[in-house]
Amino acid sequence: MIGFLRGTVLKIRGKRLILDVGGVGYEIWANSKILGIAKVGDAKKLWIHSHQTSDAISLFGFEAEEDLEFFELLNSVNGVGPKTALEILETPTAKLRQIIAGGDTAKLAETPGIGKKTAARIVLELRPKIAGGDPEVPDDSEIDAGVLDALVGLGYTKKAVLKVLAQKPSAVSKPEDLVKWFLQNA
Repeated sequence: MIGFLRGTVLKIRGKRLILDVGGVGYEIWANSKILGIAKVGDAKKLWIHSHQTSDAISLFGFEAEEDLEFFELLNSVNGVGPKTALEILETPTAKLRQIIAGGDTAKLAETPGIGKKTAARIVLELRPKIAGGDPEVPDDSEIDAGVLDALVGLGYTKKAVLKVLAQKPSAVSKPEDLVKWFLQNA
């Protein structure tokens, strides 16, 4: 199986690009983030998922290894194929983690090709895998996403933010109060 490719963009067509690696052109499915910035002649490094069916071998490319791992996690859900998983990954991985951990099936169902049942299955199967990562870090589904993003934007790690906010008094609930309380107690 192919796990990583480094080469030059030879051609872009539809949702795929052809990457010239040592004189061999690999056709790679990619999301709009990659395709939007790729230009013919650009050097590109992609983490690759190889998907084999009875009639084809397809390659799916990602700039970040984290995106590849999340793609494979999505692809493990019954009823979610690689093209659907790639479509879901039009939403940034960090945001998808929040959506799934928060059980927001309606937001997932907004993705083309994802119905309510599939969105519910994704949440059901992946929520324990996503939320159960680090026992010291509390679940972020109750923390306002804007507050979390703002504090991470200030340079704090998500883990540190969640640990501190887990100790907040219940009276502190407004987003501006959460940020203020965090900054005083971090």
